[in-house]
Amino acid sequence: MQKFTAFLASIAMVFMPIKATLITVMVLTVVDLISGIMAARKEKKRITSSGLKRTIIKTTVYEAVIMLGFLTEQYMTGDAVPIVKVLAGFIGLTELKSVMENIERISGMSIIHLLIDKLNQSDKK
Repeated sequence: MQKFTAFLASIAMVFMPIKATLITVMVLTVVDLISGIMAARKEKKRITSSGLKRTIIKTTVYEAVIMLGFLTEQYMTGDAVPIVKVLAGFIGLTELKSVMENIERISGMSIIHLLIDKLNQSDKK
């Protein structure tokens, strides 16, 4: 058991430099889950375990992709290509767009259009 604990600690130390990225991806998927549940409740749709299962699978895949990208960047390409940032950027934008869509479903209005309208109104003043 002690060797297994030491092995897990070693793995955790390897991925320590991307801890913040992994946490950010996790937070984005949880926010997407919560906003998706809120939107489904507003639309009176059933919330099923299969939908929650998809979120768990998606989060696991996202985290694995980030970790594999980190290993590739760290041990194969070096600083030549910022693989982790590119992958995290794509994942982050995907989740952010999903959250924005859920907020739009909840509120009934496009947040982007609302912000543009507000900015246009301030220009007229």
